Amino acid sequence: MEFKGWATTNGTLAGGFVESMSIHYSYEPVIDNSSEVLILGSLPGPESLQKGQYYANPHNQFWRIIFQVFEADCADLSYDEKVSFLIEHKVALWDVFYSADRTGALDADIRNELPNDIAGLLLDFPNINRILLNGKKAETSFRKSFPDICIDAVYVPSTSPAYAKMSLAGKTREWKAAILQPHANP
Repeated sequence: MEFKGWATTNGTLAGGFVESMSIHYSYEPVIDNSSEVLILGSLPGPESLQKGQYYANPHNQFWRIIFQVFEADCADLSYDEKVSFLIEHKVALWDVFYSADRTGALDADIRNELPNDIAGLLLDFPNINRILLNGKKAETSFRKSFPDICIDAVYVPSTSPAYAKMSLAGKTREWKAAILQPHANP
């Protein structure tokens, strides 16, 4: 815990101790020249940062959903094999944020975010024709930071274990429709 200064409470000064936030950074994108769909999350969570892998938390449903979309089994695959599977299926992966302050894993705790250069990425990889926004934070931040991007950007339900309003089957249906169905540019 770190001392964060004095605050007034009912006219009385009180010291404030809060858990300090730390700066987290996105990874390099998972992408190649054949990629057509770009999936954008918000920012890697603590377990992903610790392991150096996208969606490393075993409770996150990302990898299960991706493999169910393509009717494949991912049970015993390494992270590198999962990444290769994405590339083979023309799916790229990155984050809306380059960096941000965050305590814990919740997107609601993200502060002082700086966006990645998504516009530059799209110029470098012109085959991208659809963007999937993994969760509400990714969606609202993408639309705020990149209002001029003219590629079809589609919200998909968060794969985070914190988003339990929808079943795995329901999320998979929406992800499958978003990945496999063509979308018109806005």
